[in-house]
Amino acid sequence: MIETPWTGGVPVLVEHQPHLRTTSLAVALGHGARHDPAAAAGTAHLLEHLVMSVPLADGVPLCEHIERLGGTCNAATGPDSLVIHAQVLDQDAERVAELVCRALLRPELTGAALDAERRVVLQELAAAAADPADTVQDAFLARLFEGHPLASPVGGRPETVERIGTEDLRAAHRAALATAPLAVAVVGGLPAGRIAAALEAGGLRELPAVAPAGPDGPGRPGPVRPGGVDAWPDDFCWLLAGGRAPHATDPRRHAHTVLAHLLGASPASLLYARLRNEDGLAYSFRSWSRSYRDTGAWRMLAGAEPGNAPKVLDAFREVLAQTADGRAGQEAVEAAVHQAVVETVLTAESPLDRAVTLAERRALTGTDLDPDEEIAALRGVTGAQVAAAARELADGLVVVVRPEAA
Repeated sequence: MIETPWTGGVPVLVEHQPHLRTTSLAVALGHGARHDPAAAAGTAHLLEHLVMSVPLADGVPLCEHIERLGGTCNAATGPDSLVIHAQVLDQDAERVAELVCRALLRPELTGAALDAERRVVLQELAAAAADPADTVQDAFLARLFEGHPLASPVGGRPETVERIGTEDLRAAHRAALATAPLAVAVVGGLPAGRIAAALEAGGLRELPAVAPAGPDGPGRPGPVRPGGVDAWPDDFCWLLAGGRAPHATDPRRHAHTVLAHLLGASPASLLYARLRNEDGLAYSFRSWSRSYRDTGAWRMLAGAEPGNAPKVLDAFREVLAQTADGRAGQEAVEAAVHQAVVETVLTAESPLDRAVTLAERRALTGTDLDPDEEIAALRGVTGAQVAAAARELADGLVVVVRPEAA
């Protein structure tokens, strides 16, 4: 049962579970990498770093405050959102909720803090650039959303991060709080009234209510340009094949989720049977579907030895075609549905995952994610719907590989 004790503008969802001795808090801001200026790509990600690391009034950063209490915390920037989350003992949850609000709403964005955290971000980007399993995903999204802000890497590029100044960050922070939807979700043992008081003490009531843009709002990406690999590298490589997926409130997204399990890394999947059991072409691979406000991305990522990568792609295309033609088989589809259902249940039964999902969903779409409704929708996915999702994916398939051929 979700309680909403808040009378301020920002939606606050509280799921009180008195048997828990921990409280999980998530704050989601509907402002992400797609909102960065092209010349300052990486601004939202850098802002996320600073919110967590800049000292608060007592000289201690938010992340250190929470860790000193034995809690855990993290933050993540995505294409559509910036999310801060923490899990602490109930006795510490009020203090942490207040501190999270203070850190997000009033960070000390000084030049010294920016320079220090910029160095950290540049090291993060360097590590990602050295890992083909990371670079292949950036390359895929650049192709899938060519010419659109969703094509830009979430962390930006070294040259754009170097250009971000203090005033750029402050302007982005002001704009995000004034124009982006924000939502808070709390799951755990702390009662709703005490959470509301802590959030108010942190200044959350000062923010206006901002409604999320609909899936057909401004900035929706144009048609995808399908494409393949012209030349294969001579080294171990990472292959990524995928395409567009439905947006976060499109009911067709459930079939794409089931398709990801049908062609995923489980021994019960069709792709596992082909790549691992029959042909022995790949050891590490996985598939997933991610929905954004107005679109989505379905991906299959596989690591392959030289010479095997083209065969992996051929096998994937053949299994995808088999599924698109309705030849996946009822047993395989039912197994994929069961896997999708269990995944949803596990998320719902993990307090931290539940809080993050609730907050991000509300900020992204303005709607609440009911696990029972999601489970019912997944259980209702038919073989014909999965076949339709596979045909849609095959028609717009984008394929990239990293490292590139010399």
